[in-house]
Amino acid sequence: MEPDKTMQKSSFAEYFERKNTIELLLDVLEIRFQPNNVQTLKPMIESIEELQTLKRLHREAVQVPSFDEFRRILES
Repeated sequence: MEPDKTMQKSSFAEYFERKNTIELLLDVLEIRFQPNNVQTLKPMIESIEELQTLKRLHREAVQVPSFDEFRRILES
């Protein structure tokens, strides 16, 4: 495969993996906490470009004891 096609495919896959991770993160937050509260964080979460950060936040969302604690982690 040509280098630029590989790069395009990689960027395309990364874009969808990022979108999927955001969706999963928001789902976990909505299941655990009030959906209205989660909506206040949605713009901040969607602005995160780094996939690893989103994955870390997803793990935090599963384990964090409270919505306020998650918000503090997100804002730090």
